[in-house]
This record gives sequence, structure tokens and C-alpha cells, in this order.
Amino acid sequence: MTKTIFALATPDSVSAIGIIRISGPKTFNALSIICDCDLSSFIKKREFSLKKIYSQDKKLLDEALIVCFEQNKSFTSEKMAEIHIHGSIIVIKTVLDTLGKIPFLREALPGEFTQRALKNNKLTLTQVEGLADLMNAETEYQQKQALDIYTGSSNKKVQEWKNIVIKLLSIIEASIDFYDEVDDFGLIKNINKTILILEKDLLKEKKAFSFSESIRSGFTVAIVGKPNSGKSTLINKLAKRSVAITSKLSGTTRDIIELRYNLDGIPIVFLDTAGIRKSKNKIEKIGIENTLKRANEANLRIILSDTQSDLSSLGLSKSSTDIILRPKGDLKGPEPSISGKTGKGIEELLYLIKEKLAKTTPQSSVINRTRHLKRVNVCLDYINNVKEFISDDEIELELIANELRGIIINFDGLLGLVDTERVLGEIFSNFCIGK
Repeated sequence: MTKTIFALATPDSVSAIGIIRISGPKTFNALSIICDCDLSSFIKKREFSLKKIYSQDKKLLDEALIVCFEQNKSFTSEKMAEIHIHGSIIVIKTVLDTLGKIPFLREALPGEFTQRALKNNKLTLTQVEGLADLMNAETEYQQKQALDIYTGSSNKKVQEWKNIVIKLLSIIEASIDFYDEVDDFGLIKNINKTILILEKDLLKEKKAFSFSESIRSGFTVAIVGKPNSGKSTLINKLAKRSVAITSKLSGTTRDIIELRYNLDGIPIVFLDTAGIRKSKNKIEKIGIENTLKRANEANLRIILSDTQSDLSSLGLSKSSTDIILRPKGDLKGPEPSISGKTGKGIEELLYLIKEKLAKTTPQSSVINRTRHLKRVNVCLDYINNVKEFISDDEIELELIANELRGIIINFDGLLGLVDTERVLGEIFSNFCIGK
């Protein structure tokens, strides 16, 4: 029998209200115990009811608002209840302790409520991923993308692709059964047209993957330059606090320092990197190697350099996304420049970053996780096989049909209808206890 679980759904800190969730077959039994009364009169109403909460020795713990959800009408699809108590640390602790002493209850594991919703078909795997992203969203861009996934907007496109392939497969299978009546030329033309349209859509989504993934994790912007070019001073100015050690001594920064930044809804991760120079120090050399690697992988680079000719000496090749600025712009010199000391040029820099990222924005994206990308790549492999089969002198419809089935299976994977067990651990490890 499924165990009834409970957990605090709000932060474990002082607040106006703390919410405790209970889910499972004996939810209402547990409520009857802690409320010391018959709750049958209000359970079916799905309305808040003011009730007193007692410990096992009948000591009054709090007065709470309680709402109940019957089976199949809750988030988990189980019998479920929420207890809204006063958000003091001691109230929350004593109520949780009381629930923990009820023999048929246990504390929920991270993400277990959502896991039960998945198991009971209240959510798809894709929706669970969207919910996880929504809980971790820090900017408006992340919020919008997460909601698109959670509400099923991204699934609609995948379902459209799947329906197209299913229709094509049904035509092919019918043609196999009644081959003598088949218009070979018309059938192959239809297969080719459908496959090319699908390939175009998948390649578009694949191209958009990097952008979508960056929305989830943050667009990386590497601050690169020679030692003492003002990189750490600049990142401290952006952070409005001291996050990096500054010193006139060359080679002070050796480890890459990350700063998360919300740029008008766009998630940015600024990287303060080691000063690039020739060095005999083994530790500093490792730091410089890491800098070059992260700089080349970054979405954008802010290069603090007096001249563009310095790029080769920094070991960098020019990129269209680079922003090259003269460092220490508080001193005299040519523009454009920037100063982490005075703040000169920072507003202009942030505008440039936003402008350059906007130029890389895709129209839409269905895929935003590595597992999604793998599925799309497999589908593209199947499509290439189909293209090869229809170019052969003797076309084997059975082989084409088999490749189309493979595409459908991978679309099901994108929709979260198959292969869920392999990714559950990764997803739910990021969930809080009460979700």
C-alpha cells in the first residue's frame, strides 16, 4: 500500500504562514488525529476551514486553516491536504514533530509529491522538467521558458511532428499490404516532401538549443585581458560588492570567479578570469589555460585591451560577439573604454551585451536539455537513413517504415511518454522536500 507522506512546502524560516502538505490514502485519518475531531463535514467541500491543531498529549499547538482534496482532485491525484499554520519556527517544528509521531505517516523525499503526480499521470515528464525549471527561475526569460514547457506549449509542436510521421507511416504500411495498387512515384514524392519538412524543423530546433540551454543556466560572459587590466575591479563594480580580490600584484586572480546577474530579465553569468600572460608558475599557467578554455566557450567575451592587435598576444581569435574596450577608462585615452573604478562605460556595456544576445535569439525552441538534444539527433539520423533508402534503385518500404517507427519512439521520449526512469533521479534531485 502507498505510504502517506507529509512535508513542509514553504521555506523553513520565519514567515507569516507556513504550509504543510499531506498526501496519501490516510491523509484524512492524520488530520482527524491532529485536529482531534471529525472532519467529514468539510472534507468534500474543498474549502478552507479553521481548526485547532493538537499534539499527541492534547497540547494546543496552533490554529490553522485546512483545505482537503479528494482522490483524483489533487496535485498528486491522491487524497491530499494542506495545513496553513503561523510561520514561526517553533510552531512549524512542533506540528511537523506531531505528524512524524503518527505511525502511518512518513516525511516526504525531495520531489516526492511531484513524482507521485507523474506516476498517477497528472503530469508528463516534460511538465515535471518545466516545473523544476520554474522553481529555479531567477529571471523573466527563465520564467517564460519554464512556463512554456510546464503548460505544454512546447509539447504541442512535438505532437504535431509525431502525428505527421504516424500519418506517413500508415500510408506506407497500407501501401505494403496493397502494393499492386500503389502509385510508386506519388508515394516516394510524399515521403520525400514530408521528411524534408521535418528535417528542416528539427535542424531549426537544434540550432536554438544552445540559446535555450543558456536561458536555463545563464549566458556566460567572460571578462578577458592581461594582468592588472581591471577585470576584477569591473566584476566587483557589476556585483556592487567585493567578489574578487584586487591587487596591483600580477597574477592575483587564478581561479575563475562567477557572478550571476539579472540583465533586464536575461540571466547572465559573468566570469572573472586569470590575466593572460606568459608564466613559469605552474598554478598560474593552469589558471590561464582554464581562462582560454572558458573564454572560447563563452557566449560573449568582454576583452579589456588597448588595441585590437592585442588579441593575438592574448591567444584569442576575433569573434563577431566580442566587445573590445580600453581598460581603466578613468584615465585619458581613446574610446570606447570602461572603468570598474568609477563605473564609466558600464551602462553602455550592459546595453551592448543585451543587443548582441538579442541578435542570437531564436524564434522558438522545443529542446532545452541534453536529453532532448540526443533525441533530436537520433531522429535526424533516422531521417538521413530514409533519404538514403528513397534514393536507392530498389526502394524497400519496410525499411523506411522501420525508420519512421524509430522517429515516433524518440518523439515519445521528447514528450516524456517513454524512458522516464532513466532521468527521474537527475530531475528530482533538484526538487525541494515539499514539492
